[in-house]
Amino acid sequence: MAPTSTAADALADVDTLGGFFVLATGPTEGADPSWRPLPEFAGEVLDARIDAVAEQLGASRRVAGSLLGLSVSARITGLVLGAAALHGLVPRLHGRLRWRPWSGGPAPLWLESPAAADDDHDDLAATATAEIARTLDPVLAAIGAQARVSDQVLWGNVASSVGGALRMILTDRPRTGAATIDLARGVVGNPPLAGLGEFGPEPAHPTGIGFSRRTCCLFYQVPGGGTCADCVLAR
Repeated sequence: MAPTSTAADALADVDTLGGFFVLATGPTEGADPSWRPLPEFAGEVLDARIDAVAEQLGASRRVAGSLLGLSVSARITGLVLGAAALHGLVPRLHGRLRWRPWSGGPAPLWLESPAAADDDHDDLAATATAEIARTLDPVLAAIGAQARVSDQVLWGNVASSVGGALRMILTDRPRTGAATIDLARGVVGNPPLAGLGEFGPEPAHPTGIGFSRRTCCLFYQVPGGGTCADCVLAR
C-alpha cells in the first residue's frame, strides 16, 4: 500500500479515533517542561508509577508492571497500526516520542515533528512491527527489570494490544475491513511478536474478529479481576 498522506496528516486522522490513539503534535507542547523522552520512563519515575498502580489495584508490583506495560503498549500499537491501516505509512516514533507524568488512563504522548519511519523492510507489516519494537523495547526492558515481569508476558501484552487496536479501528472505520485485518496479522506474525497470539473469527463481537494470546497479562491476580477475553487461561 502506497502512503496516501503525510505522517502529520495520518497521525492527525488517527488522533480522531480518540482514547489510546490520541497524540499531541506540533511545537506548542514544547512550552511544557514536563515532557520527557519515552526511554526515560525508567528508574525512580517508573518505580513510583508501578507502586501507584499496585496500590490502586491492590496487587503486586509484578502485576502492576505487566498492566502498566500493556497500557503503554496499547498507545504505541494504536498509533502505528492506525497510521499504517488508514494511510499506508508507519510513523517514526522511536527516539522522538515524548511522554509526561500522568495519574491514570492512556499515557499522554507528544511528537513534535511527525515523519515516516525508514522503510527498511519489504512490507508495511514488517516495518510496523519493527517500529513498535524499537519504540517499546527500552520501556518494556525497564518494566521487566524493575517489576520482575518476563519478556514473554510483556511482549504478549504488545501482541494483545495489536488485537485491541485492530478491533477499535474496524469499529470506527469498518470499510477498512480485510486490508486492516491482513495488516494486523502480518504485524503479529513478525518477531518479536511472532508466536504470541493469533487472530480468528469471533461472531459475538461486532467486528467478527477476535484475538487469542498465548500468554497472560496477570490481571487475574488482581482481586476480583478474572481473565481477559483473549487470555490463554480463558481457554
